[in-house]
Formats: sequence, structure tokens, C-alpha cells
Amino acid sequence: MKEFKVLLMLSIILMGCENQNVQNSGGIWHLKDGIFNADGTSKKAIIGSEKDVEIAMELFDAYTNLDSQRMVELSADIVKFHPAEIAGMIEVDASNTAFIDQIQSTFESIDRTVSNITPVAVEGSDNYTVVGILYTQVITHKDGSISSGSYFERIHVENEKVVRIVQWMRPFSIDF
Repeated sequence: MKEFKVLLMLSIILMGCENQNVQNSGGIWHLKDGIFNADGTSKKAIIGSEKDVEIAMELFDAYTNLDSQRMVELSADIVKFHPAEIAGMIEVDASNTAFIDQIQSTFESIDRTVSNITPVAVEGSDNYTVVGILYTQVITHKDGSISSGSYFERIHVENEKVVRIVQWMRPFSIDF
């Protein structure tokens, strides 16, 4: 009887150690240039690189701190920018600070509160991550006016450089 109890306990322990099937990829990843598996099926999305998250957040923080030079250092020479406030895409010469300085020329300060950060990559990619950042932003302008919004931004990092920024915005008002 004692041996039976030992075997029963051992069986319970071993059953508890079974490999749990944890999903680590999912969805469908379709891009214009077509990233597909050899059989024609779509690649899946996976959690992206922590290094790319650090690069995206450095760029995010540099913008918040009005540090255009640091933004240039983190960016590819040309960055495809999809601003929240206008339709379309702008190819920005990010080899210098002119574009960023122009955008921030009326800013006194920027206050941002991040809700979440999610890095997503395509299966098999070692050098490309899309970092999604959900945040609120309050800009105080030099004339004393304030603008604010709730943003979702996707910062595309390829080969350790920011290559694309896509923004969506929902306005909100701040009662002071």
C-alpha cells in the first residue's frame, strides 16, 4: 500500500510537469513587400527585441526632452513619418535636426504619460521591430497656450535605427 501511495504521488508530480503548450506567435503579418513562408502562408507576429524597445524609447524620450540631436543619432537618414494631425506620409531628412527643430520651435515643454509599450516583430526577423506606444501628451507652447492629445504611436526600428513613425491621435481637454 505504501508503494502504491508513492507511485501515485510520483504520477501526480510527473503529470504536473507536462510541457504546457504556450503560444508564442500569432496573427497574420502582411506587408506590401510580402513576407511569407516558403509555402505561401503569412509569417506570424512575435514579441519584438528588447534592444529595439530601448532605441524606440530613447527616441521617444529625446522628443519629450526637446533633444533633436539625439533623435538624429537614433534615426536612419530618411524617416517615413505619418503624423497624426494630417493625412499621408512625409519622408523626413533625419540626417540633421532641421525638421525636428521646426516642429518643436514653438514648444516650451512636453509632458507625456505612457500607458503601455508593446514590441512586435515578424517571425524570423532579427533586425526589425515595431514598437507600439500608447500615451497622453501635453505641450506647453512658448506663448503660454497648451495643446494635448491621447496618442498611439508605432515606431519602426530596423537595424538599430528608427525608419518609420506612425501616429494616431484622439484629442482631449485638460481642465486646469
